[in-house]
Amino acid sequence: MKKRIGIRALSLLLALVLVSVVIVPAVSAGEEQGLSKQTLVDVGKAVNVPDHYIPPEYFMDAKPATPLPESEMINIILSEKTLNTLGMYKKTGIVEFSASALDLNAQFMKSEEYQNRFIEKNINSNDAVVLVRMPKVMYQRFLAASQNNILTLPTSHFCRFYDNLADLNSHIERKGNVLTVLPGENDATLLEKITTIPLVMETPEMPEKKTVGNGITQATATDNGIWFNEWIHFNRAYWWITYDYCIGQITPNHWSFSGQNNQYYAPQEREYYLNDGQDAIEVVVNYDRYTANGKVYLFPAIYDDHSLAPTPLPQWENSGAGIIELSPSSFPHAYGYHVQISNGKYYITFEDMNTLQWFAGYVYNDQDNPSTSFTRASGSSEHYQASQPVTDQFIAYTNPVIDEWARETGGTWRKPRGVWNFNEQTPNERFVHIDWTWGGSNNQNLVTRSYLDYRWA
Repeated sequence: MKKRIGIRALSLLLALVLVSVVIVPAVSAGEEQGLSKQTLVDVGKAVNVPDHYIPPEYFMDAKPATPLPESEMINIILSEKTLNTLGMYKKTGIVEFSASALDLNAQFMKSEEYQNRFIEKNINSNDAVVLVRMPKVMYQRFLAASQNNILTLPTSHFCRFYDNLADLNSHIERKGNVLTVLPGENDATLLEKITTIPLVMETPEMPEKKTVGNGITQATATDNGIWFNEWIHFNRAYWWITYDYCIGQITPNHWSFSGQNNQYYAPQEREYYLNDGQDAIEVVVNYDRYTANGKVYLFPAIYDDHSLAPTPLPQWENSGAGIIELSPSSFPHAYGYHVQISNGKYYITFEDMNTLQWFAGYVYNDQDNPSTSFTRASGSSEHYQASQPVTDQFIAYTNPVIDEWARETGGTWRKPRGVWNFNEQTPNERFVHIDWTWGGSNNQNLVTRSYLDYRWA
């Protein structure tokens, strides 16, 4: 059973949770090391194991990611008048402009102050400007797939808007060879439209349950633990159209825990199925009290040829930024994700939506039997519990996870509402929940929200 509560009530609840439940126990280096060196069970043999599951050894070597240096980025500055001439970007959310190497040399000046920064010629000091920013390798892939060297890009992940060049420069911070690009005042309105979701959400009611002496439900005890999982699945609206690129953002929102008796971890995901499930790509935020004492990670996972477990990152052509350790003190914190399939290779890239910093991209080479299209999208909330009974307290929310764009193969960008149809939501499970809605500007984005809560036993 579920009940509806207003978003303000939710905000108040979260505020109370932050005050009263964030009990993160201090541990010594020895205790932390003991967690990471514990004997690992076979989670693939646990009760209720998902069709695709992430074993703990996959994410054991996490570290904070270093943003790409400016030597590996490209920054193109256009006047807003140019974009208004080239297309109705304010209405469509898409910018189009010619940006081959020849065009950059002919139409732009290379900055002497900033590396790999190209400024459109004849911009006046009072002209509104648009910064287009991405990794150089991504720029080269876009050019290779373009028609007549015309870049076609969603503004939400590649562009920032400023009143003039001086305003742009005032929003840039440089630390060594890495830039932080803060949103301008115009971006705040744009981002609000993108991420807007309805004011009503669903959360599970706490069902009546049998309890053990400490008031916590006795879970099924097995040698290999137990999984609790919920999914929401979406299929292609038009089976004959193929898609090669999906863009969205995932926001780890809240993480708190207390107790030292249980070992568990909770992947909360956006999942893409390729060629009707032949391969799968996942974007994962994982809350870890199994190999570490409460760390949170961001990473991709790929399941090749109906594999149950993901291919380890060291076996990829490029393991990118690796398992990225996040800082819970920064939550809620949105990270953009780009998932592309092209010529037998799968590309996943993350960006920090707050700073427009990008991280090293991941490349998986699937030349033996590569997929050619995204055919299903899913959201999940999964929880692996190793030890019994459940006596610890834990709350983790990844909210929201927003799909914003999907690209027809080599062509037009589409909004998710025209790409995906709701298929099914799996039955309610203990500890976990996921819900969904159409959100954003004109309710065209696919929004899911994943939850873990010890009180839903």
